[in-house]
Amino acid sequence: MSYLVVFDSKTWHVDADVLRDSLREEWPAVEMQPPTPHIVSEVRDVHWFYRTEDAVVEAYTAKDGTCLYLMGDLDLVVKFAIWYRKLVTADIDVIFCDEGYNFDGVVTLDSTEEDLVEMAR
Repeated sequence: MSYLVVFDSKTWHVDADVLRDSLREEWPAVEMQPPTPHIVSEVRDVHWFYRTEDAVVEAYTAKDGTCLYLMGDLDLVVKFAIWYRKLVTADIDVIFCDEGYNFDGVVTLDSTEEDLVEMAR
């Protein structure tokens, strides 16, 4: 299943270099994907995979720095949603939803993994 962690701002975004640095620090086993110059995307920017014994998540950010796309197991996806929330300034609402908008809710700085799993179910 695919999920989004998204916010709406005309004046603020998550800088790609800041995101990469945080990924490497918080998720040392992350598998960063190199840019593919022969494939031009209007949407995708930073792209990575993260694997555990039980799950895999593929993720990428939007070029405008306002959305994280996550595909994979919900229990691992919510960890990345909480991590991404911390990269966004506190005064901006960050929304967690699935690609079909079957659910959505605000991810706060105090949100837990359990909160987001419950939101999604």
